Amino acid sequence: MEGEIYPLLEVRNYKIVTWAVSVVMLAAVLLLVAPSVGGAESKRIEVYTDKQPVEFSIDPLLEDGTTLVQLRPLFESLGIEVSWNGETQTVSGKKEGRSFSLTINSKTAQVNGQTVTLTNPATIVDGHTLVPLRFVGEATGAVVGWNSEQQTIGIYSEEFIKIFGLSITAAQEEVNKGVPAVAQGTLHGFYAKWKMDLTGITYCSTLCWDYYYFINDKQVATVLPDGGLDALDCGKDQCLTYEIKGDRLVLSNGKTYSLKIKSDTELEIDGDTYTKYMPAGRMKLEGKYVSSSYSSSSLGSGLASSYTYIFNKDGTFFDNRFVGHTTDGSAGGDNSGVSTTVLSDSEKSGTYTIVHYTLLLNYKDGTTKQHMFFLPEQPNVNMLRIGGRDFLIEEADGTNGSTGSQDKDKEQQPYPDLLTTEKIAQKQLLFTWQPKRSKELKHIKITLEGYQWAKLTIDPAYIDSFKGYGDNGIIALTAKYRIENESDQTVHVNSLKVTIELPDTGIQAVSGLAPKVKDELKPGESVEKMSVILLPTDRFQSSKDFELAFGPLNNLEGKDVFQDEWLGFNVWKDSK
Repeated sequence: MEGEIYPLLEVRNYKIVTWAVSVVMLAAVLLLVAPSVGGAESKRIEVYTDKQPVEFSIDPLLEDGTTLVQLRPLFESLGIEVSWNGETQTVSGKKEGRSFSLTINSKTAQVNGQTVTLTNPATIVDGHTLVPLRFVGEATGAVVGWNSEQQTIGIYSEEFIKIFGLSITAAQEEVNKGVPAVAQGTLHGFYAKWKMDLTGITYCSTLCWDYYYFINDKQVATVLPDGGLDALDCGKDQCLTYEIKGDRLVLSNGKTYSLKIKSDTELEIDGDTYTKYMPAGRMKLEGKYVSSSYSSSSLGSGLASSYTYIFNKDGTFFDNRFVGHTTDGSAGGDNSGVSTTVLSDSEKSGTYTIVHYTLLLNYKDGTTKQHMFFLPEQPNVNMLRIGGRDFLIEEADGTNGSTGSQDKDKEQQPYPDLLTTEKIAQKQLLFTWQPKRSKELKHIKITLEGYQWAKLTIDPAYIDSFKGYGDNGIIALTAKYRIENESDQTVHVNSLKVTIELPDTGIQAVSGLAPKVKDELKPGESVEKMSVILLPTDRFQSSKDFELAFGPLNNLEGKDVFQDEWLGFNVWKDSK
């Protein structure tokens, strides 16, 4: 084995984080100027995207009367695809026909190819990129509002405006109102409980759910609109008011229930435990989810149905459904005659967006649907609640249970990198995925065939070589990929760098841990290669998902074939 094994925390000159968002034109150009208040009396500016608070590493700042906000968490909350070029100090974003770019310390930016003037340039503060809030609206089409009394900034994305059924003008009025007041001693959030529909007579389809959605100031909804929680408007929909009197919950419809606040995430109402379910944000799904049910009547008729959704991390989906009606054809249900009617939708596909508690489906034929959405087993994503049905992820063996997954885990073996073949460390596999996704740049094709996350237990003989990763252990990512040279020049395979992107840095693969392959790859040749990246467990746990980037790649003359570009693949931590 050659080379030493040390943590390589090399800051990359580019970062890519992918999310998904649709955009609308900004209804009104807002200066978004908050009055300055001095010294200790200054109030922290709060930002809400689609009514949910945005958490920043650095608080919004006022500079010459203009509000500057941290770019990454704000754009993440809007689901925007963003890239960073460290060499040019340029931030870029794009989605569905809209694009923008701005350079640090420049007072101009590009939006859809047009030059716009900024009130203040983008800047870097304590390693974080801050941009003028006004530019966020101009670049993304989101509707942005400012409430000076509350010192709050409200932002509505196009998807949220659609979910809520607002015009642009109405959306502007809403965001300007700020955040609804929540009085002390009131409840807030979405609580639900379920029970099994064992007989099929209750027509719950799968599980039977009861909801309490506590919103605004002492308002609650127990019946939700078809579009779900985000579409709820107590000015139009059925909401109740409530009071908490000692250990009793008193509703305006005259009903009273016992109430016990068991924890921050559980309420006991009338003896039943209700769990608080948090919004899903802009999450992406991966996998096949199936919902099957049967409802019956006392006369022998029944309704069988099966719904299937296949979700992909790139924001695409596929659905198919079956509905069958059976009856015995007799007045008394004595099975004197049986008939069956089957209806089946054609297979459809399109793109999807998850916004907090709502699933938006945009089909290729132009139709759209929106459904209520949440995770009944948060943070696990093996089960989804979509509309009025519960969906379970289907395992590779066609089951929805855990047995197939456990058997599959037993069969998994760690990739044969030098950590295992040289017995440097033992691996506890955390997650294995085989995306088999290909991307091409300058006639060089890279196929990410598979990758594994594993927790390492280092052999004592090598422990000194792994200093600097902290006290909580080391996580290894082993990626297996194929390089195909479809260009007209020979390349040095081992010059290709592989890096994992983190919010503030990049961690480069350790060359000494990958099995050796031939270096010169001639036109028409291909080779399978591995890369091993080590990172502290704290980094792995604190990050969401990652971007695995490839580049540069040199030819025999030492020139970068990729010409300062790179190939990037999303790398997930688990199956969520």
